[in-house]
Amino acid sequence: MAVDGIVLFAKTSGQTSFSSLYTIKRALNIKKVGHTGTLDSFADGLLVVCTGCATHLVKYITDFDKEYDAIIQFGQETDTLDPTGKVVQTSDLPTLKDLNFAVKKWLGENQQIPPKYSAIHVDGKRLSDLSREGKSVEIPKRKITVFNSAIIECRATDKSLCAKDEDKVLYAHIHFSVSKGTYIRSLARDIAYDCFSCAHLVALRRTRVGNFYLK
Repeated sequence: MAVDGIVLFAKTSGQTSFSSLYTIKRALNIKKVGHTGTLDSFADGLLVVCTGCATHLVKYITDFDKEYDAIIQFGQETDTLDPTGKVVQTSDLPTLKDLNFAVKKWLGENQQIPPKYSAIHVDGKRLSDLSREGKSVEIPKRKITVFNSAIIECRATDKSLCAKDEDKVLYAHIHFSVSKGTYIRSLARDIAYDCFSCAHLVALRRTRVGNFYLK
C-alpha cells in the first residue's frame, strides 16, 4: 500500500542524507521519497522527507527557513570548514567581546560565499568534486538572511565558561535562525574572520524546518 505523506527523520552524525532515504524506503516499503534539504554527513538533526504523492511538496518545503545549533571551534580553519577536513590555517582565539560583536554583525540580509566543499554546481559540476580534483573556481556569492542568532555558551581553553569581555573563546555554542540556502559552515568562518580569528564547525544540529521541529 502506498504511503503518501511527510516523515520527520532524525538523521544521525556520520549518515548521509541520501542513505537516510534508503532507511525510510525500507521501513515504509516505498520507492518514491525525496528530502527537502541536505544535511552534511557530520551533522545531525531534522531531515524532512516527503513520500509517495507528497514528493511534489519537496520544492516548497525546501524554501522554508531553518534553525540550527552549531558548535564552533576557534583558532583553526579546515578546508571543508567542518571536522572532516584538513587544517589550512590557524590563528589567535577571539575575545568574548569581539565574538559578540561579530555575531550581531551578521544579523539581517548579507552576501555569503558557500564552502568550496558543497553540493552547489558551478559550470555543471559540484563544487566538492571540483575541489577534490584540485581545480580552483570562483564561487558566486549568494544572498542569505540571518533572522536571529544567540550565543548559548562559550568555553575557554581550560574548559571554563567565558563570562568576561576579555576572555578568550575556544568553543562557542550558537543557535541560528536562517533563510534557505544558508551554509552554517560559511557563517562560522565569516564570524571568525570578523573577530580576528578563524574557525570551523565541530558539530551541527538542525532543529527546525519551517513549522517542523526536531523535538
